Amino acid sequence: MRGKFELTKMKLFLLCLVVFIMFVGIGRSIGEKLTLKATNGEEKLAENQERLELERKRKNDLENKEKETKNNSEKTEEIKKDKLVKKENNEEAERKKDTEVAEKDVQAKEVKEEEKSVDQEENSTNDNKKVAYLTFDDGPSVVVTPQILDILDSYNIKATFFVIGSLAEQNSDLIKREYNSGHAIGNHTYSHNYKKIYSSVNNLLSDIDKCENVLKGILGNNFHSAAFRFPGGSFGQKKQPFKDVLKNKGIGHVDWNALNGDAEGHNIPKDRLVQRLVQTIQGKNKVVILMHDAGAKKTTAQALPEIINYLKNQGYEFKTIDQEAINGF
Repeated sequence: MRGKFELTKMKLFLLCLVVFIMFVGIGRSIGEKLTLKATNGEEKLAENQERLELERKRKNDLENKEKETKNNSEKTEEIKKDKLVKKENNEEAERKKDTEVAEKDVQAKEVKEEEKSVDQEENSTNDNKKVAYLTFDDGPSVVVTPQILDILDSYNIKATFFVIGSLAEQNSDLIKREYNSGHAIGNHTYSHNYKKIYSSVNNLLSDIDKCENVLKGILGNNFHSAAFRFPGGSFGQKKQPFKDVLKNKGIGHVDWNALNGDAEGHNIPKDRLVQRLVQTIQGKNKVVILMHDAGAKKTTAQALPEIINYLKNQGYEFKTIDQEAINGF
């Protein structure tokens, strides 16, 4: 009985052992499968992470390229703008240089033509009456014009002022003083820009009209300029087309046959100005005297009393330029 029991016990042990071994095998198989699955999952996760990383890198590279392209484009635009600005500045500098050279050339010719016209001018009157027309160009100016007006008032002498329209706009009170004091006011263009006004007949007419409108705005619509004077004078054949057009439009113009020489430089000593006037009026009964009341012509005002006294001592009567006077020139 005991042996039987032992045998049963042994069988039961063996059965448990077999069952245990089976469970161990199943567990190992399941563990291997789980391990394999986990391994595959990790590999897929790693692959996904690598793919995401590549995508991020590509995206960053693309964004960096776009930024770089944009920066390069902006730099290119800035360079283009800088070049354009430099080009425009250079062109403007060249234009100014050309204008300055042209004006200097014209002014040099103006001085020569003034001297030539004065030397060649013949007395146009047949009687012995002496008449002096004092004319002042290129004003009004803040300092010199009032000084000249004060001197003329002190002698009770009337003169003719050929004014620049742009300066008349800035000094309308001086234009009113000239007019109310009985002086004649002439048109000397609005801009006094040689290169502009002499580039075409239409440009000159437009500049004359602009100056006239400024003067009407200051003195009233009934105002009419006493005469027109060409900047630089109308001497020479080059100005003939311009003179013909003015004649057809009924615009009278007047030059000069005597001068004080203040167009030949700035701050010329007053004694030289007086002497130049004395030289250029010799042998002439009717003299149209060119002087200037621009801001740089301070010595012109200083020389004016001596010039007036000299002319009076020579028997000259002072008059202003009007249409009647122009017709008599």
